[in-house]
Amino acid sequence: MIRWGYTRAQSIRWRCVRCRRGQRWKRNDVSLRNRERLQNRWMLGVDSLTSIARRLRVHRTTLSRRFSALRISPLRIPPRLLDCPPVIVLDGTTISKQTALIVAYDTISNQPLAWSFVSRERFASWHPLLIRISSHYQPRAIVSDGQKGLLKASKSVFPDTLHQRCIAHIIRLSLAWLTRNPQTFAGQELRVLVRALARTKTFSDAHRWRDSFAIWNTQHESFLKEKSVNPLTGRRWYTHRKLRAVRSLILRALPNMFLFVADPRIPNTTNVVEGGINAPLAELLHRHRGITEQQKKALVTRFLYARRRRKLPTRNAT
Repeated sequence: MIRWGYTRAQSIRWRCVRCRRGQRWKRNDVSLRNRERLQNRWMLGVDSLTSIARRLRVHRTTLSRRFSALRISPLRIPPRLLDCPPVIVLDGTTISKQTALIVAYDTISNQPLAWSFVSRERFASWHPLLIRISSHYQPRAIVSDGQKGLLKASKSVFPDTLHQRCIAHIIRLSLAWLTRNPQTFAGQELRVLVRALARTKTFSDAHRWRDSFAIWNTQHESFLKEKSVNPLTGRRWYTHRKLRAVRSLILRALPNMFLFVADPRIPNTTNVVEGGINAPLAELLHRHRGITEQQKKALVTRFLYARRRRKLPTRNAT
């Protein structure tokens, strides 16, 4: 057999020198591997199905049929060996109306350790994932947005582990309740304090912020207790409910708000998951809108597996 050019699909054609017959050899393992790579390029890349089909000189329906035959079920993720205890960032995002994704991400090794598809974020969803993590890792610290079910599950599985609250979520939710232009002097002062949270980096900054908040709370304690009355029904309620909600949010999070100043390995936000996983996933799902629920899970699984397999850039020795 000798090489005799290429086919229209750019595969090698062979020709027998005796019988003058052409032949094209195929290996099933190579074909499957190439199809997997092609599907990854379509699902995780920026090329559309039409552009890939035009490059391969096939119809896009043929390519879609090939891709639909490959389905990845979201199985449990095998553990990976780590050099040191992980700092786990826990966060979730919505995949569809029926499905949400919860992720445990290690900021030290910069990779997702485990993930799961659930109906919604709650204790029954987070607890099995944390139990699975506890059988392989003992985290150095946990960072989360303070979702009630997540807090309850983490306290149940890791009662002695530090739990850092996400500063970005506290600032974002507080500013949404306070609005851009608070109408009260107490609201204006509290808005300045909330915005100063983003600039808190050291022990002295944290102590100064705690003292400032305690002073604000003492000065406006009677103001926050004011109530309004309905003259017709006599029903009473707190007049400044949004201010009280922001104060309650900060008071509940205050014990776990500044743990990051003692350990530089602990991040003070969950941005590594929200910006590094949730945002690219939302873009991928929007690009592949119209796929089925199972295909969405396969897309998310491929994306997270790719994040685990990627090689991180090495640092130059100083």
